Amino acid sequence: MPRFIDFHVHPPVEDYLRGPFGPYMKGLEEMFGREFTPMTPDEIADRYRSLDGRAVLLAWDASTATGQAPFSSERIASLVRGHPDVFIGFGSVDPHDGAAAVSGVHGAARLGLRGLKFHPSAQGFDPRDRRYFPIYDAAQAEGLVCLFHTGYTGLGAGVRGGHGIRHEFANPMHLDRVAAAFPGLDVVMAHPSWPWQAEAIAVAQHKTNVWLELSGWSPKRFAPELVAAVRGPLSDRTLFGTDFPFLTPEKWLRDWETLLIPDATTEQILWGNAARLLGVDA
Repeated sequence: MPRFIDFHVHPPVEDYLRGPFGPYMKGLEEMFGREFTPMTPDEIADRYRSLDGRAVLLAWDASTATGQAPFSSERIASLVRGHPDVFIGFGSVDPHDGAAAVSGVHGAARLGLRGLKFHPSAQGFDPRDRRYFPIYDAAQAEGLVCLFHTGYTGLGAGVRGGHGIRHEFANPMHLDRVAAAFPGLDVVMAHPSWPWQAEAIAVAQHKTNVWLELSGWSPKRFAPELVAAVRGPLSDRTLFGTDFPFLTPEKWLRDWETLLIPDATTEQILWGNAARLLGVDA
């Protein structure tokens, strides 16, 4: 198995799966057709280490929108300290917290985290709104990558009202304004952005501070225009990710092989692009 950096890992520890993700787990387990058992940090690290992989662990703070306690930047930093050879950390701030969110961005940088995770649908915010620009300005100043969920979400799927989650905030075209206003900020669009795949590709091709990320979907389900983009013009700004534990590296990589992507491009997407973006040594 080739080495890889998994750019999208929800740490499946007890206080994550039963904490902020608790309200969504029943629906996610029904959607994926299996139960998700909590793992220890050592078990997660050992699994990735055995695969010659590294894992970008994502914090989560949707406190205002959901009323759930966050899985904080500090908690992610503690996991990274336990296994720095495997884990890379991304923090999170509640966009509705104003000055406290900006302070949280600087705090994430002080903790040694490499980026920030945003989920506009779950956090209930329109990333285009200028009220959130101070957050991006702080991230740009700190050199933090900003990862945004785009497209469909399994959170709240199959429930009347979808737990109040609104897909409208996850249109990748909303990030065009962010990337234009902050050219020094690297913006990563998480997941194939269905039903807005063409919009995501257009934004990424237009602005070189925008990256595609492929987590959450089997490569067998990628749209033809996405496969063409990652083979060609966006091969140097496309990132591998799984959405672990919901999709595993083993399954994703098996399915990737069916696309017959050239080996050099595969190495870029699995390792080289993320290593360059995050400043990871070879």
